[in-house]
Amino acid sequence: MQEHRNGGSRKRKIIHPYKEKRFYIGTIIQGMVILSLLIVLFFYILSLIRRGKGVSSVEAHPSADKIVAELTIPETETEIIKDVIKNIKIDDISMEGLTKEETIEKLLDTYTWNLQLGYDDKVQPMENPLPEKVEKLVEQIYSENVNNGNEIYNLDLSDIEDSIRSQIEKAAEKWNKAPLNGQLTGRNEESKTWIYSEGTNGVEINQEKAVQDVMNAVNNKKFEETIFVESSQTSPNLSAAAAKKEYKVIGNFSTITTDNQNRNNNINLAVNALNGLVIFPGEEFSFNRTTGNRTIERGYKPAGAYRNGEFVEEPGGGVCQVSSTLYNAIIFSGIKTKERNPHSFEPSYVIPGEDSMVSYDGYSGPDLRFVNRQNTSVAIRAVFENKKLTVSIIGMPILTEGVKMSMRSEKVKEYDPPAPKYEEDQALQTGQEVETTKGVKGSTRDKNSASGSCC
Repeated sequence: MQEHRNGGSRKRKIIHPYKEKRFYIGTIIQGMVILSLLIVLFFYILSLIRRGKGVSSVEAHPSADKIVAELTIPETETEIIKDVIKNIKIDDISMEGLTKEETIEKLLDTYTWNLQLGYDDKVQPMENPLPEKVEKLVEQIYSENVNNGNEIYNLDLSDIEDSIRSQIEKAAEKWNKAPLNGQLTGRNEESKTWIYSEGTNGVEINQEKAVQDVMNAVNNKKFEETIFVESSQTSPNLSAAAAKKEYKVIGNFSTITTDNQNRNNNINLAVNALNGLVIFPGEEFSFNRTTGNRTIERGYKPAGAYRNGEFVEEPGGGVCQVSSTLYNAIIFSGIKTKERNPHSFEPSYVIPGEDSMVSYDGYSGPDLRFVNRQNTSVAIRAVFENKKLTVSIIGMPILTEGVKMSMRSEKVKEYDPPAPKYEEDQALQTGQEVETTKGVKGSTRDKNSASGSCC
């Protein structure tokens, strides 16, 4: 309550408490309304800013869309803003309004990759570079032109030429065919002569032309083409007549057999299997596969053989003398063996350590093997007459003229023969003993080595 004095008179203004309270409440309400409008305005401005950066209002604030939707804003402003590109074309394909993922998907759907390399009836699929290249291009476009646009881009694949060239080289390795020279191909046993045949032409893929043809298809976006490669023929260097002059005995070795008829029968069967055999370039020779299972049904007879260090009688005994004789002939020809196994005892028909033990049950067993790594064939000539076994390797010279191979082995350990086994024999007198088979010492030798020396 206020008092005013005026000329001695006294006036009073009365303010009721409830009116004063209403004044304060109205002021608070006005402040809250203004604050709410400021908050709404803040989120609206924030959504506009984030729209320009390609971020949706939903991502900007969980409740921002709800607040903006309640405002009176034109309909176009209430749409969810997507990370899109405008007025962009890739190879004349419009990407208007598409997201990054949609752009990649559209391009890969448009460009189906089924590019193949063909030769005769063979087809080689080419590796698909599109997913990586498309993704890289789209990433570039989005980093430069989000919401800007008015650009035309090309899917450039010129940098895949090195990859295309590498793939064509691998295909050519499979399709190229070296010419086959005239060479020895068999033996006529009636005339006792070798048969020589003419060579055949080879094939060579034109790799450079294939690279150009594939890249032309790629650059023209023809991704479903089959590019047939061109090839040319290559002639052999040797005719049959010229080859015949080059072939000679390049390896030879002989051993002497015993008087045991069963053993010599088995040796003769193995010799017949080997004689005249031709091993062509790249082929593998196997003694066991060539002679087959040594069984009674196939004509082999029981004869002395060593099994697990013990002397036994079994069909095929004596065949190891054939494999050992062949082994020496192979080494002296300059051919490297792939498999060779020594005996557990010291054989008498070759220098100890220069033998080759074989055994076969029809499925597996120690073997003598080698691969013909020459570009012409080699043949085996085996002869068994008057207890003399001779094996020769026929082929074009492998060793340099004037160079011969030699072998050496060194005994590093010797083993006593196993203890004798006694069997009762009623035909013998009391106290009489007969040694049916004399024990043979065993030995360990260092790995056989072959070396060349000048004659």
